Amino acid sequence: MEHILVLDVGTSSLKGMVYRTDGRLFHRASKEYHSVFFPNQQVEQDPASWLDALVHVLKENVAYIKEAGIKLSALSVTSQRASVIPVDREGRPLYNALMWQDKRSLAECERIEKELSMRDVYLRTGLRINPYFSSPKMMWLMANRPDIVSKVHKFLGVQDYVAFLLTGRFVTDCSQACRTMLLNISNFQWDQDLLDLTEIKLDWLPELIAPGAEAGVTTAELEGITGLPAGLPVVLAGGDQQCAALALRVFEPGDAEANTGTGSFIIAHAEAPAFDDECRTLCSAAAVPGKWIGEAGIFNSGAIHRWFKEQFYGDGTDVYEQMNQDAAESPLGANGIMMLPHFEGSAAPYWNPAAKGMFFNLSLGHKRADFTRAILEGIALEIRHNLSLLESRIGSISQVSVAGGLTSFDLFNQIQADCFRKKVIRYFNNEASSLGALMSAGVTLGYYPDYATAFEAANPTAPTSYQADEQRAHQYDALFIRKRRLYGALRDGGVYDIFRPPLV
Repeated sequence: MEHILVLDVGTSSLKGMVYRTDGRLFHRASKEYHSVFFPNQQVEQDPASWLDALVHVLKENVAYIKEAGIKLSALSVTSQRASVIPVDREGRPLYNALMWQDKRSLAECERIEKELSMRDVYLRTGLRINPYFSSPKMMWLMANRPDIVSKVHKFLGVQDYVAFLLTGRFVTDCSQACRTMLLNISNFQWDQDLLDLTEIKLDWLPELIAPGAEAGVTTAELEGITGLPAGLPVVLAGGDQQCAALALRVFEPGDAEANTGTGSFIIAHAEAPAFDDECRTLCSAAAVPGKWIGEAGIFNSGAIHRWFKEQFYGDGTDVYEQMNQDAAESPLGANGIMMLPHFEGSAAPYWNPAAKGMFFNLSLGHKRADFTRAILEGIALEIRHNLSLLESRIGSISQVSVAGGLTSFDLFNQIQADCFRKKVIRYFNNEASSLGALMSAGVTLGYYPDYATAFEAANPTAPTSYQADEQRAHQYDALFIRKRRLYGALRDGGVYDIFRPPLV
């Protein structure tokens, strides 16, 4: 069997994993980094952090590969989406990356909506007009950093930047390009009307290829720095969430998944573009060429759990285990605490960039464990809301595959099953994005005839299942109503507007 090095470029770390094409993981290296969060909802990251992480991870993997006597066949890259890095002709970053969480481009979004309605843009791109996506960030740079834009050769996403560091080419794939708000989701081509409206030049965008296509080969320069052999094919497997959907077997009608990492992404397979009447769910290019997914994203979920750990539990090897024990000691409903997971605004279902996170209904009798439980339940309730929206557009969902860091806790998976009123399945390999990138490369390079065969080969272990309990499900129905009414009271009462920061 062949060996493939998968690079998973996440929001908080870059991971490099040496896989065999049967899904066996031989080695894992990673390096953490952090974005910088400013009070006015600006989020940036120094692109040097990805270069440093890439070199670190490649060197560590190369050392293992040489020691183990393994011969690599290819690299496969998956990454976070909708961040923007302006680079010059040599690929040198000209400014910090504007991250996907960044909200500074509200004025640019308003400018777009004066020319095209939300509905028009949604039906063209599958996306809402929102600072989350790439083109408003590009417009912000054009309006506020003309000195930078005068030197721009390309606007790259994070995957595109890593692909350049590997191959020396400026390339993106449709599953990443569909998050720019510039790709026509019906024909998978750049939309000239949107380019004209935004005044973004076609030449500023990287070459467009299909998901899973080869972007080029590794360079001799990279071999000199890391020892990684030159000439290895580099496959752009696609966006991290689309790749996760592959690994969670979301490539047939009725398939759905909930992947909870920094944020949560709820995805269902679609054979044709699927649109919500109120533009609440998104339609994106799948990792399977020529297919689509319905998608609903939550900006912050696992990040809230991590933030709470850092602020109230501290460091240590058993901290997450302690958090799980605490959450189990608090009863269903967290003794009345309700958590809204809008710490950096709301994506689906509300699409309110001014929304903020909160813990509601506190008393002096509450304990740390209640907050920990409320975080898990607040995340699950938000996911439930989005699942119901996708079902209304794409069709019935009988079970939900789950992945991401929080799903290592059995308690969270059971909360999800009870909250969703559905069977929840967790597969053995929790690194869904990297496993999907492995499957993508395996099909592209001809090791497997199709994605179903690749999935079966990469998942030899039976998954763990969680069944909904009717009594607990009934209690979560009541909490779901509370959650919706709490958010509605804040929105309709103008509370978010009062606390909204001034535009910069």
